[in-house]
Amino acid sequence: MKDLRFILVLSTIVCNGETFENLALNKMAWQKYPSEPRWGAHRAVDGVYELGVTGNQCTISGTFKSTAEWRLDLGGVFSIHHIFIQYRTDNFPWDARNDYTGRFLGYSVYLSNTTNKEDGVLCFRDTSYTRATIPNPVNITCPYHGRYVIYYNNRTHPPYPEGYSDYAYNELCEVEALGCPTPGYYGESCSTPCPQNCQEGHCHITEGTCLGCLPGYNGPMCDKQCEVGSYGNSCRENCSVNCKIPKTCNRETGRCTNGCQPGWDGISCKTKCSNYSYGPGCNQTCGQCLDDLPCHHVNGSCLEGCAPGFEREDCKTGCSNNTYGLHCTLICGNCSNGQQCHHVTGICPQGCVQGYDGDTCDTRLKIMYVTANDQVGLACYGLLAPLIVSVLCNACCLMRMLRKKRQHQMKETKADNPNSSHEPGPLYDDMEERPGYQELGEVSKPSTYDTLTQ
Repeated sequence: MKDLRFILVLSTIVCNGETFENLALNKMAWQKYPSEPRWGAHRAVDGVYELGVTGNQCTISGTFKSTAEWRLDLGGVFSIHHIFIQYRTDNFPWDARNDYTGRFLGYSVYLSNTTNKEDGVLCFRDTSYTRATIPNPVNITCPYHGRYVIYYNNRTHPPYPEGYSDYAYNELCEVEALGCPTPGYYGESCSTPCPQNCQEGHCHITEGTCLGCLPGYNGPMCDKQCEVGSYGNSCRENCSVNCKIPKTCNRETGRCTNGCQPGWDGISCKTKCSNYSYGPGCNQTCGQCLDDLPCHHVNGSCLEGCAPGFEREDCKTGCSNNTYGLHCTLICGNCSNGQQCHHVTGICPQGCVQGYDGDTCDTRLKIMYVTANDQVGLACYGLLAPLIVSVLCNACCLMRMLRKKRQHQMKETKADNPNSSHEPGPLYDDMEERPGYQELGEVSKPSTYDTLTQ
């Protein structure tokens, strides 16, 4: 047993002639379902290679669980070469008769930059081993960069393959993460710097090829600049056709060299003008489009037409020539001083000309117009009318006075000649005293002449 432990320690130092360091030793560890504190998650990285539980050197998870998960935190992102796992054996031969082989079957190992295994890379998943063939210990090649090493097993989808245990366990006696202790190096003894244009300085731990390039570069060693028309990480992005010079941009940022074509915005000219703007630099404002819709981002035209009161393609011109409303099809006019009515409502700003009324001055009033000559004539008539009335009144008064005077004279004559047969006094007296219809009846009586002839 002492010889076995010595061999395992050497495996953490030399692999295929290259020296890597065990980055997992005494680092922080966690497991999903702990069993007892003496078999905590840290037991798997304590550097002790006892294969049973009697010495409290292995991590033991809770029993009767459908999933098992153990996680190692390296404390930073490192370049990993491989992961070493020693599973529990209880110091019995590792073969089909060992019950722990069934608990080991079906496991997976991940390397991630977060605590979520799904965010990382899958280094290994067992899908074919049996209790007789599963190796222990095992070296898992994983030439990637990461911070967390995650061991996972599950028994969630029965029926399980032959030989699998009924429940999931993580009974790990030792886990090692072999890699370079200093980021940005690779090769023998981790002494060779990664190429300068590798993304985040990360390269393959043995080959030195970049695991990604800085923006503007590509190629296995990230030593080639992006060709014209491409940019970004590993030159995977294409310059925009909306650049002022199409497909010409900064190879690192994608910024169009001479700005954007009219109607486009953003450093890479991939965004249409917004907020009712259009044209070069998106510095022109849309007109009054129908239903407050935005105009075309390039030429500013209103695709659905203009709002009431506006016309032309860009809908920036108000209705004119005595028109207003939707499509400028409504007719106005008759505004005071020949003014244009309001282009939206049709209302005259200073009222209507004589003879018209209403908000839009479209109601014709029925009045008589008087010319200048007519006004002179009316003025003369106005002066003559009182004079004529006065003359007529004076004439009536004179006639009445004369009539009364005559009646008075006749009465005096009758008083002086009472026997005169030609005096018409009674008749006129009766007529004077009985006006109207009764006066006519009085005239129809026998006259004095008729009486004398009888």
